[in-house]
Amino acid sequence: MNRYIIALCSSILLFSAHAQADVSLALPSNLELVLVNGNNSSGNDSLKLNNGSNQIAFRYIGRYQQHGTQTQFKSDIIIVKFDEKNSKLALTLPRIRSNSAADEFNKNPQLTIVDANDQSIHFEQGKLIKEGLQLGRDYEQEIAAYNLTNNSASLKLQAAAIATPAIVTASSAAVNVQTGDVNQADPSKQQINVGQMLDFWYQQADEETRKAFKERIK
Repeated sequence: MNRYIIALCSSILLFSAHAQADVSLALPSNLELVLVNGNNSSGNDSLKLNNGSNQIAFRYIGRYQQHGTQTQFKSDIIIVKFDEKNSKLALTLPRIRSNSAADEFNKNPQLTIVDANDQSIHFEQGKLIKEGLQLGRDYEQEIAAYNLTNNSASLKLQAAAIATPAIVTASSAAVNVQTGDVNQADPSKQQINVGQMLDFWYQQADEETRKAFKERIK
């Protein structure tokens, strides 16, 4: 009987661990985070993400020496979206050693994401571009606008059929932010689907955040 109980408890623990498993993403030292699932972020520590769809934005930060001169390279902001469950992933970036390699990377960023078996996983990739002065950028607002488009790494949060004038105005203003890989949709047709956005962020939140959210709306 004791052996049966021990075996049963072990099975329950294994099942619980599997049910609560998530996605980890190791990042290289030459990467600087900007956003994780729509929230401002920084550094390059490994990420622990919920199962399902995740979206990160980052820069390549590196140094190289060319013709005796030390050059610092900071890429455009790259957006990556992937959908994985119970996985240990690692993102890798190429080494950049010249001005031409830096320019080529900015034009066509090459990166890979592999799983624990060193197999490449599917991901979508885009860029978050803003013309003109780069100081004081609101990355959270920019990614919110990006996610209303059909760009390749967008969450494609589609417009609601009916929205209040205030929501339409906010949406139209946000959509004016430029994005890097596909033409913008007609701003007059873009309206924020608040229900979809709330549902997405609720699913991304941990249990403590979900409880706090529930308390706020009571």
